[in-house]
Amino acid sequence: MTRRLLFIAALTAACGGGGNGDAVAFCDALAGSLTLVRDPIITTEAEIDEALLTYRLLGDLAPLDIADDWQILTTNIETASTVVPNDRASIQRAVQQAYASERAAVAVAEWVRTRCGFDMGPVTTIAPQATPTPADPPGVSDS
Repeated sequence: MTRRLLFIAALTAACGGGGNGDAVAFCDALAGSLTLVRDPIITTEAEIDEALLTYRLLGDLAPLDIADDWQILTTNIETASTVVPNDRASIQRAVQQAYASERAAVAVAEWVRTRCGFDMGPVTTIAPQATPTPADPPGVSDS
């Protein structure tokens, strides 16, 4: 187990785990794992296992504001870990889960930016996630 995972595990134990998250503990643990979360390089089974464990441990610390969204991101990683190269069905499941997790990724990135004070990196989405301003109905004007 890496030093980063030991740190997260210690924070999880100290905070009691169980989804009662503490924003400061979550931000501290995420800061220690930011490279893995923001820009993972996963080429081996061990690196997949480390990423999954990191996401799960961070999920134990996630504040209620983002706990559900973090669980969706964890499910995204879990689904991606099941991909079998050249198996179209497993690839399609991972792609669908990635699309389904877009809103959660945007919400977590925004929460982390405002509450933790650091950038999760670019969150690329297929569908716009900002709420559009409704258009005025035809014939309505401000004047």
